[in-house]
Amino acid sequence: MRFDSFGDFINYNLTAPGFIWNLLVHTFWLVFYYLPIMLYQLVVGLVKFLFFLPIFLYKSALWVWTMVENATWLIYDYIFVRPWGWSDLGRFPAMREEQVSFMLNEGIDNPFNRFAGDNSQFIKDMTEPLERAMNWIRDQLLAVPWPWFFIATLALVWFASRSRGVLILGLAALLYIGIFDLSEYAYQTMALMIISILLCVSIGVPVGVAMSFSNFIERLVKPVLDVMQTMPSFVYLIPVLIVFGVGPVAGLIAVFIYATPPVIRLTNLGIRLVSYDVIEAANAFGATYRQRLFGVQIPLALPNIFAGINQTIMMALAMVVIAALVGAPGLGNQVLSATNNSNLGKGLLNGFAIVFIAIVIDRAFHAYGERLQEHRTVGH
Repeated sequence: MRFDSFGDFINYNLTAPGFIWNLLVHTFWLVFYYLPIMLYQLVVGLVKFLFFLPIFLYKSALWVWTMVENATWLIYDYIFVRPWGWSDLGRFPAMREEQVSFMLNEGIDNPFNRFAGDNSQFIKDMTEPLERAMNWIRDQLLAVPWPWFFIATLALVWFASRSRGVLILGLAALLYIGIFDLSEYAYQTMALMIISILLCVSIGVPVGVAMSFSNFIERLVKPVLDVMQTMPSFVYLIPVLIVFGVGPVAGLIAVFIYATPPVIRLTNLGIRLVSYDVIEAANAFGATYRQRLFGVQIPLALPNIFAGINQTIMMALAMVVIAALVGAPGLGNQVLSATNNSNLGKGLLNGFAIVFIAIVIDRAFHAYGERLQEHRTVGH
């Protein structure tokens, strides 16, 4: 939003279409138009997903079976067909180069390419509402004049932290982004972060709760989390790029894979650390499973859950530059551009903007989590 004179700004705020009018209009369209449409698209997408789920699982099973079959024949050929000799004592008897090439091409690359070709359009249709939501958030942020955006952001920081230090830090971050004309890129990054963090939390917390109540699920999910956290980011960007192509959704999925494990692990840990005596007391008072979960265990596990969400936010912000490799817009894309051009100044300028955003969110969210737990320290 740009104003050529002070009168334009006054007219925007005091006359139609002024800020209050636009705010009411945007709220009306959000509640009665965009939100129902997004919910409708989500429901339709879920129905389609359930309808095509057997076919999707069948194709996934075929892909896995193809990899297992090729790997089995390769191992058989390596053990029983390979001409073993005393010369193998001098050097480890590794597979021949053509065998490894066959395993990679026929066991992984070609089956996955066929799998992606058959299902990529279906997956893209399922994730289209996420891209539309990111674009809508970005457009709404761009439509708000900077004074009102400053006021709203600082009010949100104060509501979360109730700390003058964090408020001053938030003001410094806003001034830094505004002075160096990074607002548009910051809005794009914030849109990506809002959707990705909501996605991480909405999936991560239920998975963590399920892990805490089942050792089998925990043993099943933990290796997946280990792979998500330790696999180099550039490796899982390859299948994301093949399936989704270059674009914001590919960056969103990359951020989700990297940033989700902390909230899952710490939710699981927090609920498992709830004292067994407290659970027994809840059972003694006749609490149902739902009452015990939402009235006792989750409230007592909130410090760990908030720590997990906080770590997820920080890891998501740390991932924006890597996500820019597959088309994620915003500050990360500018850092990537500076890296490609060996432009240190531009890299530091945009990098510090990410640092400012991360620190403000971290301090405000941490303070909000502590305020929610203040009742525990009363009388101690």
